[in-house]
Formats: sequence, structure tokens, C-alpha cells
Amino acid sequence: MTLIKNLTSLFLAASLLLPTYAAAADYTLRIHHFLGEESLPHKGLLVPWARQVEADSKGRIEIQIHPGLELGGKTTELVDQAMDGTVDIIWTAAAYTPERFPHAEAFTLPLVYDGDPATTNQAMMSAMDSWLKQDFEGVKPLLVHVQAGHSLHLPHREVTEISDLTGMTIRPAGRRAGLWAVEALGANPSTKRHPKLSRALEENKLDAALMSSQLAQALDVIEAVKSHTMLAENRYFGTSLYLFLMNQASYDALPAELRSVIDRNSGMDLARQAGDMWQEAEERAIAAAREHGNVINILDDTQRKIAEKALQEVLVRWTEDVKTRGLDGTLMIDRARQEMSLYRK
Repeated sequence: MTLIKNLTSLFLAASLLLPTYAAAADYTLRIHHFLGEESLPHKGLLVPWARQVEADSKGRIEIQIHPGLELGGKTTELVDQAMDGTVDIIWTAAAYTPERFPHAEAFTLPLVYDGDPATTNQAMMSAMDSWLKQDFEGVKPLLVHVQAGHSLHLPHREVTEISDLTGMTIRPAGRRAGLWAVEALGANPSTKRHPKLSRALEENKLDAALMSSQLAQALDVIEAVKSHTMLAENRYFGTSLYLFLMNQASYDALPAELRSVIDRNSGMDLARQAGDMWQEAEERAIAAAREHGNVINILDDTQRKIAEKALQEVLVRWTEDVKTRGLDGTLMIDRARQEMSLYRK
């Protein structure tokens, strides 16, 4: 499948052409997530997926989507809601449940993640029946995926050399590898919550934020900053992991023909499509930053090598961390790189 322009719009348009069914569904599945209805995951992934499953089941499955934690609980509880059957399906960011998905986390680490979300998504889903499955006992992974990757977004200065980061206070991407990356690069990760991140950047409460450009656009950060720094062309300071999980009992309760509907709309094809969609969203966000007059800095070869040497400390730290849980981090990193090489374009 070639890269499809405006994949979100295409999915939504296609969903309008799907047949509708008047009879009551045999099964109702509820999807729960924490974002709003205008978010990329909701509009681009969950709504088209739900409508496609309903159509393919010929109306026997109804899927209700509940954004913004409508069904209660906290973002930190979404994975448990899927595991214990409080809801049938959830979508969430793995960062809200740190340390629970160490095997999948290996794919997101700086210097492991290669900047291609479609490749990484397919690699993770291909390993789901082997060494990744121990991360997901009690749930059926419909899709485990990443965003395009983390860049630096700065409101008042530019970063063209790694030494420019020394002493800066930076909002990290998550609590583990993203935070460690900030420290490895010589900056200080912010430990404060900033409900309005764009304002915190404008008011000099933060010197920078480490996140994807797509997320920066969604949070109005692009309008609040003046420059952005990438590790290299289409290379990032790591990425973030997202989870689209179904309660195993809810899946098992479906008859075989409806389980097949779920299966056909999950896995490898969905992984590739989601990767393409997030990559296109990233490219649109970078284009929006340029239109806004922001400077996009890409580290030159010398500075990239300095950054990569510093980021090796993140891999060492992560390997030591998972070792305390009896896991071989070096082996997991090697496996992740090998899996991604199989799907690299």
C-alpha cells in the first residue's frame, strides 16, 4: 500500500459510504479514551475503525466511542479498564502506565526507533505472537503503534549545537526514556505539570518541550514557539507508544465469524495505515510551523554524532532498569532493530 495523502479524510469519507443496518446489533462494544472528539486518534483512527467493523459485521456489532474519559476513571486506569472488562476496548498512551510494557517500549527508544512509524508499527505487530505477547496478557492488542517522533520545540532561542541545551528546563516526553533523553543531552527535565503548555513556554516557565510536531500543533505549541530542532532529517529523539487494546473476554465472547471481523480490521494492515497517517500528520505540522515563520533546525553531522553519543546513556539506563525486572534489555533492543529491518522501505 502506497502512502495515501490525507488518510484521515479518506477514511472518514469512506465511512460515509458504508451501508447502515436498522436492526439492533447482537453485540455492543464500548471504546474508551481520554482525548477529545477533534483529536487525531479519535477522528483518524477510532471512528473509521468502528464504522468499518460495524459494516463488515453487517450490523451485528455496534461500537460506541466514549472520548474524554466519559465512562469515568483516570488516564492511568485505562489499561486496567480493558484488562478487567470495565470497558471492551481502550486507546491510550503507554506513558500513563510506565514500566508495564517494557518489550514494546524497546521500539520507541532513541537510537532504536528509526523515524518510520509504519515500519515500527508493523514490526511490533509482527512480534505480538512471540516475544511481545508477555506485555499484553489479558488483552487482545488490536494495534500497538507510535507517533512520528520527538523533536525539540523552543519559544525564545534556537538549538543548533547540543551544548546549547546545557541548563535548559525542558518538558520531557513521558517519565522514562523521554525524560532520560533530556538529562542525557545536558538539560533539566521539568517535573511540574503545565496544564496549558503553550502558555508555559510563552511565559518562560519552560525553555523547550520534547514532543512530536503533530502533538505540538494539537496543543497550540507551534504558535507559541519560534524554532524546532530535529536530530536529523526524519530522525528523532525517540518516540511515544500508544495502545489500542480489547478485553480478551469481550473478544472471546464473540462468535468465530465476528472475531474474524475484528481480526481483519486489526493487525498489520491497520499498523501500516496508522503509521502513514501519523507520518502525514507530522509533515503537515512541520509545514504549519514553517508557514508560521518558525525555524526548523536539523543538526549537522558533527552535532548529530555528539547527540547520539549522549543518547547512548539512555539505552544503558533503560537496559539497567529492565534488568531489575529480570529482562535482558540488550536482547530486546537487538530484537526490536531486527524486526524493524524486515519492514523498512
